[in-house]
Amino acid sequence: MFKISYLKRRIQPFVFVNCIILILDNSGITQERLRERDSLFGDCWGFRSSLAEQGLTYDLIYTAEFFRNVSGAIKNGGDYRGDLSLFLEFDTAKAGWWDNGTFFIHLQEQHGYGITDQYVGDFQVLSNIDADDFKQISEIWYRHMFFNELFWIKMGKMEANEDFAFVDYGGEFINSSPGFSPTIPLVTFPDQDWGIVFGIEPEEWFSMNVGVYQGRPDGGRSIGSTLDNLFGPMLMIEPAFHYILAGHPGHFRIGGWWNGDRFDEIDVNNPNPGVYSESYGWYLTWDQEVWKENPDENSEQGIGVFAQFGWAPEKRWEIDRYIGGGVHWTGAIPSRDDDIIGLGVFNVNFSNGMGTVDDGETAIELFYKWQSMAWLSLKPELQYIINPGGAGSDDALVIGLRCEIVF
Repeated sequence: MFKISYLKRRIQPFVFVNCIILILDNSGITQERLRERDSLFGDCWGFRSSLAEQGLTYDLIYTAEFFRNVSGAIKNGGDYRGDLSLFLEFDTAKAGWWDNGTFFIHLQEQHGYGITDQYVGDFQVLSNIDADDFKQISEIWYRHMFFNELFWIKMGKMEANEDFAFVDYGGEFINSSPGFSPTIPLVTFPDQDWGIVFGIEPEEWFSMNVGVYQGRPDGGRSIGSTLDNLFGPMLMIEPAFHYILAGHPGHFRIGGWWNGDRFDEIDVNNPNPGVYSESYGWYLTWDQEVWKENPDENSEQGIGVFAQFGWAPEKRWEIDRYIGGGVHWTGAIPSRDDDIIGLGVFNVNFSNGMGTVDDGETAIELFYKWQSMAWLSLKPELQYIINPGGAGSDDALVIGLRCEIVF
């Protein structure tokens, strides 16, 4: 039986949002006007637009989610987790400084508990905001465009997943694997780190990114300790091919990586495992639009599919193979043009040295994103996880709800 304090702690963000809407409504702001806004507080009496004229734009977003394991795995139970992120982007041309430059900062605070460790034990991590609590500067970087945006350079503390291993149609899924193949020791959330990335797009059908990063995925969050914690490096290269198939755009990317950090040999049966001085791997991603409701309009309504594959040496990484894919449908229900429904399947194969009972783990995810207003969405979802963690436990059935508010 839930304790009252347990419930209060988890419904506070939703009560808070309802209170804000009620206050705004009573102050003369109608529901129709709220629906027209891109953010809850709109232009803030001209403050937002005034900053934008000087080159500074911002987004303040709160993400709240509650997940509960209702069957199988370690034990039944659920918990709440939240993320508060402030994104600041500064256009040097609009500010009158110089052309083609962009500064970016992401300030982030997270609190609450995920359910992977305590309740499910899944390797792929069923929520992509599951982490320890923290307050940090997650990203701070500068990007400069050259030759009419044919070439660009980005440097600073950044999220490697913005430039490598992503799939366009996987971004709305909550499970971590659609974000990028778990075979890659990517410099990513919650430990974004320092690096430099070069991008080139000489033709519409071809582009390529090359990146050099701090080589340890959890090397450190502190900006000040960077020089004391240089590992690797992590080198990445990703050529991408863009095409039109029967009138529908598609993207095919081939990625490779090399990491010069130390990697312990994965072998639970060896009392004296070796150490490798490097690791490497490769991956594939594919996005394809398959149907569009209004081909002649600039609309997102339609169906897209994606697929992913990743490989890494089995003795140097916990999993040696990943394969995943899914379908993404915007506007599936008439009159709900901005809503999204998604279905995906994601499978990892454990390295032999892991000593798991099961060879692999498969996560099946189904969600529906209800875009209540431009600044408010609710995403109920279901995940069925087969062989969570390869531990030999019963399959897990997880239900959840994510709420996103743009202030």
